[in-house]
Amino acid sequence: MKEYISEKVRHTTRYFKFGNIPVEEIEPVPASINLNAIFKALEDNFPSHYFQKLKGITIGHKKEFDERDVNAVYQDGMFQITNRQKNNKDLMDDLVHEFAHHMETLFPTEIYGDRRLIDEFLKKRHELRFEIQSEGYWVQEYDFDNLKYNESFDKFLYKRVGRSILHVMTSGLFIRPYGAISIREYFATGFEAYYLGKQSALEKISPMLYDKITELHNYSEY
Repeated sequence: MKEYISEKVRHTTRYFKFGNIPVEEIEPVPASINLNAIFKALEDNFPSHYFQKLKGITIGHKKEFDERDVNAVYQDGMFQITNRQKNNKDLMDDLVHEFAHHMETLFPTEIYGDRRLIDEFLKKRHELRFEIQSEGYWVQEYDFDNLKYNESFDKFLYKRVGRSILHVMTSGLFIRPYGAISIREYFATGFEAYYLGKQSALEKISPMLYDKITELHNYSEY
C-alpha cells in the first residue's frame, strides 16, 4: 500500500501559486530541489512589474526539449520547464533565462528601440568574426549582422568551431558563449548574469546590456 501511494503521488500533478502565477508540477523535480525556496527567491529579487502578463509555469519534460536541445521554452506568456534538473541552481538558471524572454515581450521598445544594445551586440559579433577568421575558419557564408537565431550559424559555432575554442574566443567579449547566437540570447544571458551573481563581470564586458537591465529593474511606469 505504501508503494502504491508513493507511486500515485509521483504521477499526480501538483498545483501551487508563485505570487499570483499558477504553477503546475506535471512531473516531479528531484527531491533535492526546493521549488518553494526558488520561487520565493525570485519573488524577493524581481520587481513586481516583471510578473505582469505571465500566465503560468509548467514543469515536466517534453519531447520538444530533446529535439531542440533545451531545458525550457517561453511561449504565449507561459514558461515550460523540464523537471530533469540537477539541482536548485540549474532550475533557477532556466527560470531566470525565461524571465528574460518574457521581458522582451513586455518591454521591446525599452530594450531595443534606441538600437544601443543592438549596436553593442553587432560590434561584438564583428570582433568574434575576426577572431574566428584569424584561426583559419571560413566565415563568408555566415551573416554576422543577422540578429535572429540561425540554426546553421549555431551549428557552425558549437559543432565546427567547438565549445572549448568558442569559450576562449568569446572570453571578455560575451558573458557566456551562447550570448553570441542571437540578440535575444545576448540579452537573456546578460539577464541571467545580472541576477545570478555576475553583475560586475557583466558591467565590464557588456556595459550597455548592464545599463538596459538596470533600467528595466527600476522601471516605474508600467
